[in-house]
Order: sequence, then C-alpha cells, then structure tokens
Amino acid sequence: MAVPAAIRELEKIELIQQLDHRYRLNYAVTATQKEILKAFGINEVNVRKWASEISDELYERAKEAVQ
Repeated sequence: MAVPAAIRELEKIELIQQLDHRYRLNYAVTATQKEILKAFGINEVNVRKWASEISDELYERAKEAVQ
C-alpha cells in the first residue's frame, strides 16, 4: 500500500461527539487500519485507549469553559 493511501485510510479513524458530550470512535477500526497500525506497533486497544483519554480531556476542558 502506498503512503498516501495508508494516510487516507487512517484518516477515517475519527471521534464524534455524542449527546452526553463525550467523544467516541465513529466506526470500529477496520482490518486494513489494523494492518497499517501494526506496522507502527499500535493495536486496536491502543486506539480505543487513546480515544478514551482524548474524550476525557475534551470533556474536562468543556466543563472548565462553562464555569
């Protein structure tokens, strides 16, 4: 797979804001994305963990902005 194609595939991994103001992965990580991430020593568990951490950080910042 060429680098531009791999980047386009990874760009599909996205977080969306839910009604509870938390962010979650929009779609499951695909087999192709897992293969690309594996080349960098990253797995689906890492992606989900980082997504959760990002969600927590954004949630806290939003709470601070309201106060």
